[in-house]
Amino acid sequence: MKKIILSLFFVSFLILPNLYSQAPSQSTDVMLQAFYWNSFSDSKWTTLASQAGEISESFDLVWLPPSGDDNSSNTMGYLPVYWFRQNSSFGSQAELKALIAKLKAGGTRAVADIVINHRNGVTNWTNFPTETYNGVTYTPNMYWICSTDEVKDQPGQARPLGDPDEGENYEAARDLNHKNHDVQQAIKGYLHFMKNEIGYDGWRYDLTKGFPGRYVAMYNESANAYFSVGEYWENNYDDLEAWLNNANKKSTTFDFTFKYALNEWANSGDLTKLVWYFLNKDPQPAGLIHNPDLKRYASTFIDNHDTYRDHNKFNGNVLMANAFMLSSPGIPCVFLPHWQQHKSEIKAMITARKSVGIHSESPVKVDQSSRELYVATVTGKSGSLIVKLGSGNYSAPGNYTLAASGNNYAIWTSGGGLNVSGNPSSGTYGIGQTVTLTANPSTASIYYTTDGSTPSVGSTKYNGSISLPNGSTTLKAIAINSSGSSPVMTYNYTISNQPAGKITVSFKAPDSWSQVGLYVWQVDGGNVNELLGGWPGITVSKDKAGFYSYDVSGYKGNEINVIFNNNNNNEQTYDLTASSNICWISGNSTPEGANIKYTVSVVDCATSVKNLNLISWRLYPNPSNGIVNIDLENNVKRVEVISVLGTKVLSIEQNVNQLDLTAYPSGLYYISVTDVEGNKLSKALYKK
Repeated sequence: MKKIILSLFFVSFLILPNLYSQAPSQSTDVMLQAFYWNSFSDSKWTTLASQAGEISESFDLVWLPPSGDDNSSNTMGYLPVYWFRQNSSFGSQAELKALIAKLKAGGTRAVADIVINHRNGVTNWTNFPTETYNGVTYTPNMYWICSTDEVKDQPGQARPLGDPDEGENYEAARDLNHKNHDVQQAIKGYLHFMKNEIGYDGWRYDLTKGFPGRYVAMYNESANAYFSVGEYWENNYDDLEAWLNNANKKSTTFDFTFKYALNEWANSGDLTKLVWYFLNKDPQPAGLIHNPDLKRYASTFIDNHDTYRDHNKFNGNVLMANAFMLSSPGIPCVFLPHWQQHKSEIKAMITARKSVGIHSESPVKVDQSSRELYVATVTGKSGSLIVKLGSGNYSAPGNYTLAASGNNYAIWTSGGGLNVSGNPSSGTYGIGQTVTLTANPSTASIYYTTDGSTPSVGSTKYNGSISLPNGSTTLKAIAINSSGSSPVMTYNYTISNQPAGKITVSFKAPDSWSQVGLYVWQVDGGNVNELLGGWPGITVSKDKAGFYSYDVSGYKGNEINVIFNNNNNNEQTYDLTASSNICWISGNSTPEGANIKYTVSVVDCATSVKNLNLISWRLYPNPSNGIVNIDLENNVKRVEVISVLGTKVLSIEQNVNQLDLTAYPSGLYYISVTDVEGNKLSKALYKK
């Protein structure tokens, strides 16, 4: 008997690697990015280990932050020093291995953040450490560093002897020479170590614009992991496709075109931005995923650790964006802050996706597409779902069951595995709320608890809507039939009859508006509660910052609905929502019948009108050959130069009145200047 078992194991060991392509076919995986910038507490290995059970209920892949020893503390690890020593700001190597083992026990694979574009020395710019793994010693030398690296011009530093850099230069560390055979062998050894010693099952390659994709193909073929994704930060469809081809389709890539399409929708309020036309005729979800030949290789996302902290951050309805992503092809990557803030809602979306087997190559039929409505039917391995986004009206066919819903989004499923969903989603509400539970298939019985305990066939059987009492309630539900039971769904509600504090809403109106009205309302138990009287509401005065602001009080729950208008029925914003102090500025206008409606953009409330145009300042000459003068009435505190792709290429923390950009490539840049009063100003600059 032992012989047979060992023989089978040996055969599977020989065959299994050939099944791994780093871009799995028809993958049903959903990934969690388990960190954000400086998330040292939330992403600590022991903290994540304590959440491993819950994470594994929803996610198949977990992307962890760089785990290598970078010779410093409280850093994100993107300036690596050691490869074969995995002690980091997030915990020890032993704690990391324990986390990965716990995730794997729950069926979840860990994805390593691999930084091989560049490297730092132990005590100076170039003295990379000598390391040994599995009997092989890797001894770096100056041929490991690209000859074009900026260290060549630094006094007191060794001169690099490698080949010229084949990609973008990275100034904060030394660019590695991937043409060098010893570098290649060391990276292959590093990946084998990460897979076989630490336990990772995949990689996220950092800064893949820094070296050609063919090296990713080489390294993946050697290490033979389950999954790979590259960070090729480029909002250009053709460039992303070219990188995938260069990598010989041995990896997926983060779909930045998908992310930027979401940003376009958020900034314009126009849901047609989420639709691209394949071969100019077939409407599909935007991004690489609109092409049936590339869906498999697209890892979709809304925000990551970098975009979340700069001007590329998604500023729209996060739950609508997740509903779109989790109902579309590709391998979706949920961002940790979104998961933390909207856990139960995103859980319901993932459950719906998995219940009908939506996968990376699922076909999509866009049923309706307009400014205020997106409806699509997505086919999975065992059923299908319909996703609806926007304020437009839509009713799903009778054979579809509501699986997840919220503010301006809904997902219905048909067929697939057993599941249960609740409506409304978790949150804080005013009076009059009831919960409706729905099972798929509808013939299954639903059992629930309201004390936080796990429901079973012995719990209360659902026979209709559930009235929520005042205070906090944890509702858990399960669907059961002869085939088994569904995953347990958890909802957390807070019901309060007491008016909340106040929300300050501020709006910078179009210049053509002579007066500004504010209309605020809530829907409470199906009834419309007008908080500031009937339409068009109250007249609001302009404050010193140039905004029309008002402190709204007397509302219930945690969200209000808002419309700013020009005190008549002709011009107004689209419907807005607010749950905390918020500032908007007007955007584009669109005629709708006899009315004109304006989109809005969210801005930092600390930004005064002085920041928004009243400070007199100049960048000149513009266009420029490289020498740029800054003429500003206040002293400068900080200057940042950002490429058109959103990459920060220069940061100066001092008072300057001139920039030298002669060494930078031609193109469009954004110059961001912060003065000593904290005012932040930005202008576009074209470098010839």
